[in-house]
Amino acid sequence: MTALELPAEILGKIFDHYVHDRPKARRVDRAQPLSKLRRISAYSDSQTHPVDLACVCRSWRTTAISMPQLWATIYAFEIESEGDVKMFELWLERSAGRDGTYPLTLTIRQMESRGQETPVQCFGEVISLAISQYQRWRHIYLWLYGDSQPFFEPLYAVAPLSTLREFQVDFNQWNPDGLRHLIRAFCSSTALRSVRFGKEVYRNLKGDLVSNIVPWDRLTTLSFLVLQPSFLIRILSSSMDTLQHISVSMLILPLPVDSSTLIPYVTMRRLQSFRIEKIRLGSHASETFDKLTLPSLRELYLPEGFTVISELRTRGWESLLSLLERSNCKLRAFEIGDDETTVIEYLKSPLFEHLTNLMLPSVLTEHSKVSLQLLDALSEACEETQRPRMFPLLETLRLDVVHSVDSVRKMVSARVAAYGGHGRSKLRRVRAQYIDGEEFALEMDLNDRE
Repeated sequence: MTALELPAEILGKIFDHYVHDRPKARRVDRAQPLSKLRRISAYSDSQTHPVDLACVCRSWRTTAISMPQLWATIYAFEIESEGDVKMFELWLERSAGRDGTYPLTLTIRQMESRGQETPVQCFGEVISLAISQYQRWRHIYLWLYGDSQPFFEPLYAVAPLSTLREFQVDFNQWNPDGLRHLIRAFCSSTALRSVRFGKEVYRNLKGDLVSNIVPWDRLTTLSFLVLQPSFLIRILSSSMDTLQHISVSMLILPLPVDSSTLIPYVTMRRLQSFRIEKIRLGSHASETFDKLTLPSLRELYLPEGFTVISELRTRGWESLLSLLERSNCKLRAFEIGDDETTVIEYLKSPLFEHLTNLMLPSVLTEHSKVSLQLLDALSEACEETQRPRMFPLLETLRLDVVHSVDSVRKMVSARVAAYGGHGRSKLRRVRAQYIDGEEFALEMDLNDRE
């Protein structure tokens, strides 16, 4: 049987993998004309396209066109021509399905002017086509500039939306009124559960121009590009019974001393995952952690650590340990970008004994001795329990900087031996970046180990 003779059901599954599996990456070379890129695709890094499938033969064309899931995830990248508009319209038509209600995921990224006049009319046509399908919107992601505001006005007349579950917005040079109107339209959906805000929204949060629009008490996932500790706590206090995941790319500015008593203490009953990408100099995690109790917390990510200032770093660790103890939670995944040797002693706390996934990204290679000391600590066995003394439940480990592959292998062997004849080590995967002249990654998959 040849590929052209496969049953439609099997062919459909192959097509779905072809379009939506993403092991590849499209590299955008800004030195090359953008017209060489496919501006309408499934994802920003797509190298596969369902239009290609429809061009092979009549049978493949019939199958591809009959599968709305191949077309219902659309990434529109810097639209600039009528050809882009027609391709976008084609995808919308084929994504609708037989009854015209198939859920739609849209990502639309507007072209940046870079000081030059840009063709916004074609972009406006794409927005108009997208709004015509508002009843199918499931997920919407937008990167917008100020000259796009008029194109969204028809959306305000058709709201409320009924099926939108998630939106992400990044604005640049939008006026506050336009920004509020668009966010109000998105937040009109009773199905809304996930929101991501860019920097422009944070500026409006400071003036309470947006905060009273967002249904914080219905959201399960929140993400911010920039946020201040005081606003973070206030938002959390409005979503304490629903929020499960929150991420902040940059936590900025210290909490004013004279207003600290105005910020409530908050118990987040369902929060499972908490990520703070970067804590800007002048702010520190204790301003947030001291106000929280997180009994359901399972994942905590601090990839750039607390701060380079020793005193604030110590305060951050103390605040974190107090949070874990106060919350009585069982933390399973932890990422901390701390290059100081004191991190080992903090990690030896019984509060981390339930960890199954540990990530230690190292910022400065000259402090890679932290990784070596951690490997030694992970190798220690507890004779009374016949298991490793540190992180006995650890399944995956990532170290970005080590000097010796042998030290990693010795640690793995030591943890296996620590169990004696009464069980197997739970460690299943180790990833380490080895630095000794030439860099390479050590990947150890231990699932098939005796």
